[in-house]
Amino acid sequence: MPLLRQLLSFATVGVFATLAHVATAWLLIEGAGFDKYLANALGAAAAFAVSFLGNARFTFATDRSLLRCAGRYLGVTLVSLVLTSAIVAFVDRYGLPTWLYVVIVLATVPPVTFLLAKLWAFQPLRRVPQPTRP
Repeated sequence: MPLLRQLLSFATVGVFATLAHVATAWLLIEGAGFDKYLANALGAAAAFAVSFLGNARFTFATDRSLLRCAGRYLGVTLVSLVLTSAIVAFVDRYGLPTWLYVVIVLATVPPVTFLLAKLWAFQPLRRVPQPTRP
């Protein structure tokens, strides 16, 4: 699969995952009266599901078990959380403006998560060639 198509698909899935997060949290807070933190956590879970399934099926079209990929993709998501948290700490530590946080996150987190997803979480199975029979 061409890299450009994967990048565009990854970005599109990311937009839908973000919309799923925000819509879920908003509906739970405004429509069902959920606690904001619980609603946000459930929104993050919805975003994970959209992101995982979209990237597994469309972006990387994995031939691996979805259960195995889910554990790996959860690892990718945790790396993303740690990376964004480190960026927040860096910006806060040096008194930098919030817009710089956004720029640094956009410049680092999507490429890192794309590479981790492509090269690890959804890496295609290695096929062992079968010996030919005479």
